[in-house]
Amino acid sequence: MANPSTQVPSNAITTEIIFAQEFSQVSYTLLEIPKSLESFLKENENNDLSFQIRGLETDAAVLCTPTQTFSLQRAHTSNTLMPIAPIKRQQKRNPEATIDEAPTLPMDMDFGLDMDMDTTEEEDKKEGEYDQQMVLDILDSVLDLIPVSPRLERLSELLNMAPFEGWAQEVDRKGYIYTWEHLQSAIQASDKEIKQWLKDHHACLIDGHWRLFRQRFMYDILQEMLMAVNVLEMTVQDIEATALYQAICEDNTEANGIQEWMVKHCLESFAEEGNLPSGHFKLSDKKMCLFMGVHILSTVERGNRWILSDFMRHWQQSLHNQFEPDLAYLAGECIIDTEKSPDQRYQPIKYIRYFSKDNLPNEAAARFAALFEIKPKWEAHEIRPFLRDLVLDEKKLDILLLKHARSVKQPGGGVVYNSRIIK
Repeated sequence: MANPSTQVPSNAITTEIIFAQEFSQVSYTLLEIPKSLESFLKENENNDLSFQIRGLETDAAVLCTPTQTFSLQRAHTSNTLMPIAPIKRQQKRNPEATIDEAPTLPMDMDFGLDMDMDTTEEEDKKEGEYDQQMVLDILDSVLDLIPVSPRLERLSELLNMAPFEGWAQEVDRKGYIYTWEHLQSAIQASDKEIKQWLKDHHACLIDGHWRLFRQRFMYDILQEMLMAVNVLEMTVQDIEATALYQAICEDNTEANGIQEWMVKHCLESFAEEGNLPSGHFKLSDKKMCLFMGVHILSTVERGNRWILSDFMRHWQQSLHNQFEPDLAYLAGECIIDTEKSPDQRYQPIKYIRYFSKDNLPNEAAARFAALFEIKPKWEAHEIRPFLRDLVLDEKKLDILLLKHARSVKQPGGGVVYNSRIIK
């Protein structure tokens, strides 16, 4: 009597699994996708989607969707995985044939759920329980897709090779310039994330190439704009674009002066949304204050610093008293130090110096090492702006701080972070 455990239940559906004669392993890779990507695919199931693995040959691979970036990490499984696919039969089956007599199946045969066979309906019903499935591969791992921050630091490096500073200087321009396709292939970020970086850094499309204005050149244009606003008795909350273009460009020649399209680019880049008529713009306090502040700090010789009160006065002057400077705008772009005055009768002196997160390593451990090298102790509100670009949300930022820094609660409240590495 047969062992009941080896008998196929009467209601079971069985399938015949076969290997092709020219079976080749390592043909497929399984991806395990997170919920966010699953939702994105469902929302766009009727749209044409393109995913790419981006970066240079020396980069760790990332997969980019149109809106997000994922790292690819291989995870080995304890069980062997065998992806299979149903075979679309092209000929009538011989009911007397055995498995050993099954025809040789070429590697390029058609797979599919539809069974195109020259059989009767009764034969299909009878023989449908024995559909053949072909093994596509034998796998012992899957690739996990893990959401990560876009790796955008290379954008600044590439676009600063040949910044734009007017047509007169283009004759002697050195360095490469890049099209959108070039940036897509080299930058490990989604199209949406790359475009957002270009917008945040006021990049401009010039003759089919993405360019950054040289910082001093953009500073000069903005100064011209603010002076023209004062002369025309307009306000930065309501700038009439046509009048501004005429006031700035009428005395500049086409060959080497500030042209209308340059002013238009700066006006649109530094504007914010407002309920204004068409052709009118409102300049953003944050964008203007940030750019002017960074320009003043970064043009000082490396290692030099400003007395904070002197910097604030110079910052205000550069804004033509049209905006109210706030040090919060410079978070992640500067360091403020406090030192005792040589004369004990006076209050401690505060200094400010340029120190940008854009110049720090993109790897977390190296980033923390650089931060604690420049300053051994950081208050929470000081260090967080230098780390936000490494994570996707504030919760992950707390985890990052817990992993790489030691926190010490202060008697008066607040937290100070220092290095976990004892030197």
